Amino acid sequence: MKGPHMVTESKQTSTQLFRATLVGLVLWLGSASPTVAYELRPSPKPDLPKRGISAHRGGLLGCPVNTIGAFQRAVCQGVHQIELDVRATEDNVIVIAHDDQITGQHQTLQISESTIDQLRKLELPACAGAPEKNEHIPTFEEALAMMPENIWVNVDIKNNDPRVGKLVAETVGRAHRFDQVMFAARDKAVPTIRQVAKEAESQSWIVNMNRKLFRCQYVNATINSCAEFIQLVELPYIPFVRGKPNHDTMERLKDAGVRVNYSWLRAEEEEKLKEELQDLFNRKIDFVLVDHVEQAMKAADTLGIPRLIPYWNHATLKTDQAPFHCPLAQ
Repeated sequence: MKGPHMVTESKQTSTQLFRATLVGLVLWLGSASPTVAYELRPSPKPDLPKRGISAHRGGLLGCPVNTIGAFQRAVCQGVHQIELDVRATEDNVIVIAHDDQITGQHQTLQISESTIDQLRKLELPACAGAPEKNEHIPTFEEALAMMPENIWVNVDIKNNDPRVGKLVAETVGRAHRFDQVMFAARDKAVPTIRQVAKEAESQSWIVNMNRKLFRCQYVNATINSCAEFIQLVELPYIPFVRGKPNHDTMERLKDAGVRVNYSWLRAEEEEKLKEELQDLFNRKIDFVLVDHVEQAMKAADTLGIPRLIPYWNHATLKTDQAPFHCPLAQ
């Protein structure tokens, strides 16, 4: 029969073992395997912005998001990056849309079950101040054609599908835009994107979108995957899991040559945006996605971040005319 002191020691041992197991489990959940050696990331062409404001889905500028009208207005605000979403139609055309189901003024369609001809008939509301022209779901090819040569295009590929990744990369290749497009892609789409770029003898810029529960896991996975960008997302209600990145996180990413997008600021007030933008840029974030572009650009002005003056390569356009005109365009 065990004496009292033996029972006490047994309980203490069990408690210590439980605590050690719990600590080990937490550490395992909050970390990934050690980072492996990575190749030196290439540098983008020098006329692309080093940091700045990204128009989330084109931003809220009086047009339906993810439309040509929205993108044009964002460009005219002098943004440094346009973020947009792409999906594949039933007949393998890449179009701009966040959700598979999209509702127009008179009908609702599923993109994956519709042809491009059916989608072209879907009318979206007109941009504010331009009531004579309804917006439509643009193809990715049409969106690329109107983009200036010196702006980043952040393409969120919603389908984690090798076939769709290939179609997106081939569209970029035909437009000769590999040097300015970020492919925000999941694991199954990345290899085909890399392969198409390799065959085109071009660099591909991958934004790792395989997010993990814990920030450090996501950072480790991004570095190990040799992705060129990461897109950090803040979860306001659980900041201890995914809050604003701390100094150590940013140092690890910068040391590995990974550039950082931050998604996204929803504030509308200019002063609030100025405060948040200053904090994020002080943390060495490269590009901040925003909804309210006009107010964000005014805030960026006060922070000394110059607006982008867009330009187009006439040889690529095969015309002397820019796709559209605005006060900042050359």
